[in-house]
Order: sequence, then structure tokens, then C-alpha cells
Amino acid sequence: MPKATHYEILKVGSEPNKRFLQKTMSGIHWTSQGYAHRFLDLGEAVKEQRQHENSYIIWIGVHANGQKGWGEVNRDHIARTY
Repeated sequence: MPKATHYEILKVGSEPNKRFLQKTMSGIHWTSQGYAHRFLDLGEAVKEQRQHENSYIIWIGVHANGQKGWGEVNRDHIARTY
């Protein structure tokens, strides 16, 4: 399991530079991954994701050896847990 993990929300079917959720003082926007909001808590990511149709959550992590990894958060786990 990754040493440090955060979560990001993606919108299905959007163009690549408008796929990731960004939260700012001026509201919610869809942007590129470099500007994506990073949720440190899966529960908070789930709450936000449920407010947006056609979206899902990915995890992004860095292992102790420095390798990076990512993947979609299991939707069955979310449904059972949150």
C-alpha cells in the first residue's frame, strides 16, 4: 500500500484539460490534473463526488521506495463503507 495517498475526482467523458475537479474560493471548476483538488480523506472525496454526475474517484500514492502509483477507488467499497 502506498505510503502517502491522496484522492482526486474525475469527470467521465470530458476533454483532457477539463477532467479534474478543482475547488477554489470562486467555486467548483473542471481543469487539468495539475490544478486538481487533492483530498487527503476518502470520506471527504466521496461526499464531494456524490454531488457531481458522471464522476469517479482515483487514488494517487507514493510508495516508501519512491515509486508512484494510481488507480480507481473501488466503487463497491465506497457503496459498502460510505
